[in-house]
Amino acid sequence: MVASGQTGPPGNMRLDNQGRPINPNMKTTDGDSLKQRDSNEDSITIYYRMFDSSRVRFLDSNINDYTQRYPLPASYFFLNHPGNAARSVVFHPNTAPGYDPGFHGFDIYQLNLANTRFFNTTRPYTELDYQLGASAEQTIKILHTQNIRPLWNAGFEYRLFNAPGIYKNASSNHSNIRFTSNFLTRNRRYSGIFAFIRNRSKVNENGGVQSEEDIKQNNPAFNDRFNVPTTLGGDELFSTNFFASNLASGNDYSNRTLLFRHQYDLGQKDSSYNADSVITRRFYPRLRLQHSFLYKQSSFQYNDNFARDTGVQNIYKNRFGLLRVDTPFTLIDKWRELTNEASVILFPEKNNQEQFLKLGAAFQALKGTFDTTSNNFNSIYLLGEYRNRTRNKKWDINAEGKFFLTGPYAGNFTAGGTIQTDLGSKLGKLSLGFKNSLRTPSFVFDERSNFILQNNLSLNNENWTTFSADLFISKLTLILRARYYLISNYTYWRDYAEATQDATLQNVLHLSAEKKFKLSRRWNLYSELHVQQSSSSGINLPFIYTRNRIAYEGNFYKNLYLSTGLEFRYTTPFTPDDWSPFNGQWIAQSTSRINNLPDIAAFLHFRISSFRAFLRVENLNTFDPGNGFNWTNNNFVAPFYANPGMIIRIGIYWTFVN
Repeated sequence: MVASGQTGPPGNMRLDNQGRPINPNMKTTDGDSLKQRDSNEDSITIYYRMFDSSRVRFLDSNINDYTQRYPLPASYFFLNHPGNAARSVVFHPNTAPGYDPGFHGFDIYQLNLANTRFFNTTRPYTELDYQLGASAEQTIKILHTQNIRPLWNAGFEYRLFNAPGIYKNASSNHSNIRFTSNFLTRNRRYSGIFAFIRNRSKVNENGGVQSEEDIKQNNPAFNDRFNVPTTLGGDELFSTNFFASNLASGNDYSNRTLLFRHQYDLGQKDSSYNADSVITRRFYPRLRLQHSFLYKQSSFQYNDNFARDTGVQNIYKNRFGLLRVDTPFTLIDKWRELTNEASVILFPEKNNQEQFLKLGAAFQALKGTFDTTSNNFNSIYLLGEYRNRTRNKKWDINAEGKFFLTGPYAGNFTAGGTIQTDLGSKLGKLSLGFKNSLRTPSFVFDERSNFILQNNLSLNNENWTTFSADLFISKLTLILRARYYLISNYTYWRDYAEATQDATLQNVLHLSAEKKFKLSRRWNLYSELHVQQSSSSGINLPFIYTRNRIAYEGNFYKNLYLSTGLEFRYTTPFTPDDWSPFNGQWIAQSTSRINNLPDIAAFLHFRISSFRAFLRVENLNTFDPGNGFNWTNNNFVAPFYANPGMIIRIGIYWTFVN
């Protein structure tokens, strides 16, 4: 979807010189529309647009789903504890063409352009979020945004997620900063957006426990999971240093992103008068000239300070199959990206800005540094997009594509589209989609990367074809989704340091349903069901993943909104991916199968005006009456990696309007 740098109000809403909404029906005197107001004019108005989207969105005050406030979505399962490597048990492949370093184990903890919000607000707005979990796990989130002028907004966001760890040598520290700004000139012709994002993830890697029996057996010494011997990292002491992570053996990933996109519109001016002779001026773009500048630096590093020890070298050789371990054991890839993109956007109908045609081209300059060597990778790609959302909202058509013309990724492309239609109040909205992508495997599979690949491969481009269908029935509060993937030349890790490519045609089917059941006036059941089937030995998925929340909810005492109940998550038995700590990659293993109990959590969430509080007791399923009534019946999420026991988590979320 075409990006808009406009900060102006949606529709025909007008603002005064203080950024307040003006009621078009208010009475005026002496031609001054600001002399008389009603109470609506001084109310707060906040909305935002996501990056690369012109759709106006508003803040969500929902309290029944805690994962909307927590860094990890419900479908993500983590190693050791939150903050370590995590991935979704619901299939979400990376099909984007072109440059990809290949390190995604900590993506969910990082800010990026795709989840960047560009605000517009009539008053300064602030969000404060603090969460406290087991073993000194803490999260701090701060967001502040305000309009410096009616058509110029600036925002700041900071997030710190720190966890010393339930298990030894598994501490994590993720810090994120984001600055945003968007502006629009008074004549509506020139506009732009700016974003700066910095992420830093420092995660100690323990390689899992030395023996799964230490988790399963009733050994009183191991009831405190920090005492369970782990594979890597030595015998570090427990530390609650909140603002730092002592990286003895682990991954240090960082990136910085700078984006500036600006555009100039050519079009038509228009104006109208209401009954009180108040003039409303409009501008309809017909031709938009857009330029985007992107600069990004990325660093991916693994370091083990203990690798000089002969015993640790033997662990890498015997446990992880490494033929040779350098001392010091340091692996590092660094990337620098510079992209200039120019586009022309045509609006065929002045009264329908949701219909447009976008054509553009870009030059991408990449430099990769791998230990002591470096390479330049320069590419030119073409892009296009067509969008037509009819004014009656009956049809919504979107088609887009990207094609790499020159450079190391020449021939890579993605092309696809969706069509959505409103079938009426009974049948809801139906969306159908198709997408085909040809992409070079991630660079971590390239022998030039400094990370370990012990078998040299001659890789072909991956081809991904996706068919999708979504049905949204608001009357039944039901969402049905279907995805079917066809994959050729799928590239994956078959061992800790060896990769392979499956040249045969593989497929993945994913069906899902989400529904809210009204059990009584106060009791609701939120159900989510995913059914998945893969023909590839390199894609490990549970056949069924389900999440259910039964909650007592309602509005009490005028300002109190309450949601309390139980939450269940369950996956059918399957062979989960293993984790390569030094390569930062998921391994498609086929020997260790897990058969877990459902994850059970009790929760109490409430909201009073702008204050929200969350109290959760998680992993109730780990209660073990046969081991002194301890919480030691842990679920496993990967070979040698087990979930924590019972966790109490408290969070507060407060919003302020100045």
